[in-house]
Amino acid sequence: MSTNRKDTLRELLNPSKAGPPTSDGSDPPNEIPHTERIGSGAVRVMGLSLQRLSADAETGRTLRAQLNSGSNVVEVDPDFIEPSFVSDRFAQADDQAFRDLVKSIETHGQQVPILVRPHPGKSDRYQIAYGHRRLRACIILRQKVRAVVREMSNTEVVIAQGKENSERRDLSFIERALFAQNLEEAGFDRNTLIAALSVDKTEVARLLAVARAIPGEVAYAIGPAPKAGRPRWMALAHLFDRNDSRSTTEKLLADPNFRTADTDARFAKLFTALSCQATAKHEGETWHDPTGRPVVRIERVKARTRFIFDERLAPKFGSFVTKKLDELYAAFSTRGSDP
Repeated sequence: MSTNRKDTLRELLNPSKAGPPTSDGSDPPNEIPHTERIGSGAVRVMGLSLQRLSADAETGRTLRAQLNSGSNVVEVDPDFIEPSFVSDRFAQADDQAFRDLVKSIETHGQQVPILVRPHPGKSDRYQIAYGHRRLRACIILRQKVRAVVREMSNTEVVIAQGKENSERRDLSFIERALFAQNLEEAGFDRNTLIAALSVDKTEVARLLAVARAIPGEVAYAIGPAPKAGRPRWMALAHLFDRNDSRSTTEKLLADPNFRTADTDARFAKLFTALSCQATAKHEGETWHDPTGRPVVRIERVKARTRFIFDERLAPKFGSFVTKKLDELYAAFSTRGSDP
């Protein structure tokens, strides 16, 4: 190989050293003449091979990173994907946002993949962690769904499921409450609920209290009611803590006008009905003194009766009755069969 060819190869492999010093001892110029950069056929082939090796190495690193992080996206037949073992939202036939999602995927394709894991109990199936709406949309459109496949434990699944919902901010208060209840019933501890819902322990307690107070069939009949918000759902839960709430609720749920209303209207109808009933009940159970003043209001809830004394109208009357409780109970105990 001639001297010029060796220099060219050296420059290709180590461009920081462009060539030998000049005759005056100064560094050679940084720019190499165009005629010297054009190597022979063998040098050109070697350069192309080095480029291919570098590209292959980068591709390999990217692929390994995708596999290690579980971010490899594949297309899966929806028939091979089963829902999460914990429900987190209501399925609605009248959901305009879902119809918009179907239209978007039909027009622009599925931009955001869903997250699945190999099904822990079925070798030929996947189980979804999040992306149920996207999956349903792809089923309707009769197309494969783009999915990230990742090995996950049950705890990792529900945390990923909750985090996705929290970040997308598309679960209503009651959906989050029922999700918390479903997690608790599935045996997950309070720390997992806190992580999955991205809330503190106080908020978890509120969610569970509402989910326990409102019968599940009623919550699902109402639907997500996103406009209601936490305060009104908590108020509705308090209204269900009454003996007379069931009959009113059953009558309303059977009303065709209730079933055809949208989810927020259904919430409003039930909330108004129970609120009016509670108000009427309170007004109808007031004890008046001989002059007609409403001194004591009587509230009856499940297995409890409350007497509320208006101390402005009858100062110290409440204290007087309290001191008479022993005497009243003795009379109550000896009443025999009398009511």
